[in-house]
Amino acid sequence: MQKEILEELKELRETTEFIINNEKNIENKHIEDYLRNFERIRYNIFNKIKLKGKYQVDENEKINYLNNRYKAEVENGILKIYIPETIPKYKNINNFAYKNIMLNVMEQTKKYKNMFDNELVFVFIKISEQQKNFDIDNKYVKPIIDGLVLSKVIKDDNTNNMFYGVLGTTNMKKKPHTEVCVVKGKKALSWIQNML
Repeated sequence: MQKEILEELKELRETTEFIINNEKNIENKHIEDYLRNFERIRYNIFNKIKLKGKYQVDENEKINYLNNRYKAEVENGILKIYIPETIPKYKNINNFAYKNIMLNVMEQTKKYKNMFDNELVFVFIKISEQQKNFDIDNKYVKPIIDGLVLSKVIKDDNTNNMFYGVLGTTNMKKKPHTEVCVVKGKKALSWIQNML
């Protein structure tokens, strides 16, 4: 197993050195490919690790490798979630990116399980990019919704339990990120007007 991990790390080192050594010729596509590869390697390594001694994990228990920059809090009856990254486009989504977002949203919101019981809820997703005029309909929001279902904040993602909206904004001063608000469906229309 250690040999396999070292091979993964060598591959990561090679791709990282390529990006650093060719910084003047690197385009966004190269960086996106690198980040997808980085996430794949990270995911593979974490799945291979078996910790020993006092950190021994039961065979039936999964090790969580979560991003502590994800945040969730309740304010005035609204569940607010901060995702420290932008949401990938449909064409760029992969299993690793999907699981990363979904599991982090689930982990941060599980303490709010059953917050809305069986009520209809509205999920408002605000994606902030450092790019003007990006196509908001190309963003893949499913991992956010699936994370909320897994944490049982939302009973299900069918039309009887939820509806959602997505807003794209440009902010050149802040790093790309995503904000999510979950609110009772009855309050949604007046709340949306206040957000804009």
